[in-house]
Amino acid sequence: MTILGYGFAKATGDVRTGGINRAQARHAMLIDAFRHAIADSSVMLVGAGDGAWCYALAAAGGLQVVGIETDAGLVERFGRLPDVGLRERIDLRCADPIEEIRSEVRAGRQYDVIILFDLLDQGADLHDLFGLIRELEPRLVVVDGWFVASEDPILWIERSREALAGRARPTRVPSQGAVAMVAFDSGFDLDWIDWTVLDPDVRQGLEDYYATGPKRRASFTLTPEQTA
Repeated sequence: MTILGYGFAKATGDVRTGGINRAQARHAMLIDAFRHAIADSSVMLVGAGDGAWCYALAAAGGLQVVGIETDAGLVERFGRLPDVGLRERIDLRCADPIEEIRSEVRAGRQYDVIILFDLLDQGADLHDLFGLIRELEPRLVVVDGWFVASEDPILWIERSREALAGRARPTRVPSQGAVAMVAFDSGFDLDWIDWTVLDPDVRQGLEDYYATGPKRRASFTLTPEQTA
């Protein structure tokens, strides 16, 4: 895609190339870098996949890891992963992420660390989502997904071929400016994670983080705004 508006989603190459390097780099940038916050903490992971990331969080010291995944097939696969002595810390749930977060808020639950993978472009109301997350009282939120590289608060409407065929809804990719605005409104301090710290020779499989077009994968953290 080269213009703001309607376009077609493209595969990121996760499976095709650089899978091992991609997994290692994302682990380093999104988990290892925050091991100090994850250790001895309760963690919620949205977009948990088959539970491998839940294991990584438990191995990083998470005392309780609640994973939320919409794909029942991936959740079922969790039972086939080798148990390395951490399974008792993990609760992997097949559920709609927004409704599950809302349910946890209603139950009065609290999480020290919340991690969101590929959620913000799934049609969520950002103000509603950030408000719900704020009510879970996290010390740290880590978000990874697709964003439009613009300081203007906009949404990019992207229609996949499945959406054109009536089998899916278009995605709405928020701009970095939209994220910044909603974070401020919700009482969070925002900090974008700098993926340029990785040398070019170790970026295989991470091309989506270094895309030169208007849309790219990126990551950021949210922390509760400190008041004087």
